[in-house]
Amino acid sequence: MRVPFSWIKEYVDWRGSVEELAEVLTMSGTEVEGIDWVGAPRGPENLSRFVVGKVLSRDRHPNADKLSVCSVEVGEAHGGVRQIVCGADNFQAGDTVAVSLSGAVLENGLKLKNANLRGVESDGMMMSEQELGYEEKSPGIVVLPDEWIMGASLQDYLPVSEAVLELELTSNRPDCFSIYGIAREVAAAARLELAPPPTAGPAVGGAPTEEAVAVAVADPDLCPRYAAQVIRGVTVGDSPAWLKARLTHAGMRPISNVVDVTNYVMLAWGQPLHAFDAGKIRGNKLIARRAASGERIVTLDGVERRLDDHMLVIADVERPLVIAGVFGSVDAEVDESTTDLVLEAASFNGPSILRTELHTGIRSEASNRFEKGLDANLVPGGLDFASRLFAELCGGAVAPGRVDVWQEAPSRPRLSYRPAKADALLGYAVPAAEQAGILRRLECEVDEGGASATAPRGAQSSAIAEWTIAPPTFRPDLVREVDLIEEVGRIAGYDLAPETLPRHRTAGGLTGPQKVRRAIRRALVGCGLDEAITYTFVAPDALDSLGLPAGDVRLSPVKLSNPMSVEQSVMRTMLLPGLIGAVRANVDRLNHPPNLFEIGNVYLWDDQTSPAPAHAAEPGAVLPHEPEAVGIVLAGPLEVENWTGTGRPTDFSALKGIVEAALGALRLRAELAPLGEAAVRYPYLHPGKAALVSVPGAGVVGALGLLRPDAAAAYGVGDLELYFAALALDRIAPVALGTAAFADLGVYPPAVQDLAVVVDRGVAAADVVGVARRAGGKLTRDVHVFDVYEGDQVPADKRSLALRVVMRSPERTLSEKDIAGVRAKILTALGRELAASLR
Repeated sequence: MRVPFSWIKEYVDWRGSVEELAEVLTMSGTEVEGIDWVGAPRGPENLSRFVVGKVLSRDRHPNADKLSVCSVEVGEAHGGVRQIVCGADNFQAGDTVAVSLSGAVLENGLKLKNANLRGVESDGMMMSEQELGYEEKSPGIVVLPDEWIMGASLQDYLPVSEAVLELELTSNRPDCFSIYGIAREVAAAARLELAPPPTAGPAVGGAPTEEAVAVAVADPDLCPRYAAQVIRGVTVGDSPAWLKARLTHAGMRPISNVVDVTNYVMLAWGQPLHAFDAGKIRGNKLIARRAASGERIVTLDGVERRLDDHMLVIADVERPLVIAGVFGSVDAEVDESTTDLVLEAASFNGPSILRTELHTGIRSEASNRFEKGLDANLVPGGLDFASRLFAELCGGAVAPGRVDVWQEAPSRPRLSYRPAKADALLGYAVPAAEQAGILRRLECEVDEGGASATAPRGAQSSAIAEWTIAPPTFRPDLVREVDLIEEVGRIAGYDLAPETLPRHRTAGGLTGPQKVRRAIRRALVGCGLDEAITYTFVAPDALDSLGLPAGDVRLSPVKLSNPMSVEQSVMRTMLLPGLIGAVRANVDRLNHPPNLFEIGNVYLWDDQTSPAPAHAAEPGAVLPHEPEAVGIVLAGPLEVENWTGTGRPTDFSALKGIVEAALGALRLRAELAPLGEAAVRYPYLHPGKAALVSVPGAGVVGALGLLRPDAAAAYGVGDLELYFAALALDRIAPVALGTAAFADLGVYPPAVQDLAVVVDRGVAAADVVGVARRAGGKLTRDVHVFDVYEGDQVPADKRSLALRVVMRSPERTLSEKDIAGVRAKILTALGRELAASLR
């Protein structure tokens, strides 16, 4: 919200700078995002060159039909009478005007100089609203009220230069969405006098409002209060410059005096208003009702909109005229021919307004306030305030009385309050008298129950047992004692809290899952990969090209009820699309294909769904399973070409080594096996270059392999070989980072035997290694494959695997007999279980 500094000073007697005001607001809980200076440069020397002038004479320019030569009195202090050439024609001799003298720097950065216009000297400029920054285009100069003092500084009357505070307000404080509400906060925090509400009523006359318009509320659950006021004989036209300045600096565009008055009152008082052309209300009756399903209305932006029966409209006896609290229609729009107005002020149901905004896509300054739940007691003040301005600025006559339909006014809540409890929660003592004073400055009724709240400042709050507090109706956020304590704390000043260390010191540390994530990150970064963070929202067809079988839970994603776009309308069930998208984005920007990993959640409607907790927005709703996963994509070489060689290309073995390194960092041993029957779950992996990944204690935790070329092409990276691994972190974490057991380095030397065994092509190397390890017994410390041969020396349906067996005893040096025994056991077991033979 934008709050002009000069406007807020109308309601509270602030004598400090705007920066000091921002500090007061910030320290009392209203966040000031920044201070925006608008208008001409604010230096005193520059502002002194903007003055109020009076046109003494206006003559035709001798050399230009569209120019006038004017004599303008600007006061003795500024040189008396000046000659100014002007191209506008909306003024005459005797008018009071805004003058910028030579040397002034305007809002657009232009510095004025004495000029020669068609042979006539011009010293200064009579300003339009465009030069003052109030209008994008202005047809003529600003004609000011005659009572403004000639020669006075224009800044005393109009904000030539203005500081505007940018406030970030919270939705639970609808009272702060007005200038007067912010002034109330300043007055309370700075102990200043708050001006009376700007809602003095106008003089009235003519036929009563009740004779001109009737009001009916068909749905009081959506419209608790609806009031109308009639103003007759208005003249629709431009607003005065001061009103345009206020609206512009507050972030709203001036339109006409009628619309500008309603916006001004909304910004100043917080009550949105709507003005109808009285002559366009059929049947002279306004009805607050639910829209009929499919009912249509053409809003002020010229768009025909279809309504449903959850939306509230304000209608006459034939058709809807307003989407209540959101947007008006062209059917009762105020235009230049309007003479009589019906002014609406109402209280609407906040959630209903919010739903209507979401379904229509319309959000206005008015609906932004209504959705938060406005105080119905703002209605009379808003009507009085606006009616007075209509009489002053639009020449209207305000009809006596008003039509006001509302349910019984709700009683103010009564809250028990213990001053001693405030001291205990805040951690510092606030005297009882000060607590009572703060609450009263915030317009709470304080009943001390006979105890004196005027005790000396040093008196302990604990001397007061309990008070009864009635918060004002414009503060719906004050519903508990602790809410009142918070008010006392923020106004008294949180800076009063003593600087003390916590009594209980607890050692910090990572949780188990955090340790697992950190270990994996460090391992993968150490392998040369970069971490990516991709969107959890993806397109519904993100997995269509992977060939997943019908019925796979990954093809039934969680759908968003209010997505940002179709491309981000469902929750991801795999990390693969996001990682490939990151690869494609880099390649499209001519970067080297990256090697990436991501740790994140996926969202599945599988057999591990869970009910929503009791405090959820929809208790009992079913929530998806959110397992954590690790995704790895290799798209480029692990080592680029350099002077030592061609670098290290990406291949299956590289991906396998990276996965083994990541699991090794968790003190786990990776075990790889062919996909086998599980291939149906991974149809996007190349069948000849893929494997399942298992770890002891957790079973299968994922798969790795080469992405099929057709799948890569579907994602727009068909010219790359992509290797992908997916690991289920939620299954890995429970068995990860087990206690590291001590392993003796070994006093006695190891013995190494290399065996070349011939097996069928279909036998997995992992099975060969597993059998050899089991058969080797206690003396076998390691078995691994270091070579594979297929060629003339082995049958066509077989291959040769070279095994390296490492043996060691902790008690002695192994003899030839020991080594031969282990060798024989391994060969026997391989022959028996896998039909392997020594090559």
